[in-house]
Amino acid sequence: MISLAEPTAGFSALTRQYKRLVSELLSKIDLPEESLQLNPTENGFRDGMHPGKTYLVKGGMLTVRCQDRKIFTWDEGDLIFPDAAPDAPDTLKYSSENAVLLTGFDTLELVRAVLSNDDAARIWTRLLMTQQGLLVRLIAARADEETQTTPGFAYFMPGDVIISQGDSADYVFSLFEGNAEVLVDDIAVGEVNEGEVLGALAVLTHSPRSATVRAKSRCSVVKVPKDQFKNLIRTNPTMIHGLLTDMANQIKKLNAHVVELSG
Repeated sequence: MISLAEPTAGFSALTRQYKRLVSELLSKIDLPEESLQLNPTENGFRDGMHPGKTYLVKGGMLTVRCQDRKIFTWDEGDLIFPDAAPDAPDTLKYSSENAVLLTGFDTLELVRAVLSNDDAARIWTRLLMTQQGLLVRLIAARADEETQTTPGFAYFMPGDVIISQGDSADYVFSLFEGNAEVLVDDIAVGEVNEGEVLGALAVLTHSPRSATVRAKSRCSVVKVPKDQFKNLIRTNPTMIHGLLTDMANQIKKLNAHVVELSG
């Protein structure tokens, strides 16, 4: 594994350990192998890789991309596990400017073989722990300390108030579980659902909260302090699109409700 940012201390040693554990693991099991040579590619899965296989890099390098961002590079001796969400819109992509030689193993057969061998199972555990350590250090290497946010987390039960009308806007909330109703002067005017952002308008306009948001089911939210919200938008452009979409949907719901009341 090759970091595309300045690697943190210990990264190189973990990389060597990872390759050694991969070699030890494969020496303990006997599985059918499938050789695959990839020509220069922008998307390895489009050009021969299979989402149900685990691949050993025998030669060359594969750069991992997510949301069109280069994350890191797998190189010779690395074991590439399948993406946990192969059908997601942000599925990992593998690209290379040169030919790459891979050896593929059926992932389910690989796991069965590993778990049926005590020595292999011990190596497998260490290998997974080492990969986790590498990925955490990659995140640390790529994080920009000046623009990091320090979000908090909060949980609300049905009937709990998440945001109170008239309060100062100290946080922006992202609702990642549950749904809630929106009330103005104790009159229900709409609702918010999983994935929507709450309270951004008051933060952006430096105004008091214009509505109350009350949990209808168990809700989990991420709280981002207002003084870090602009940094979050700057470092995560996709959030701007989400904000605009959420605001447009809320205005649409409000308009429909006004029409209903006037009728």
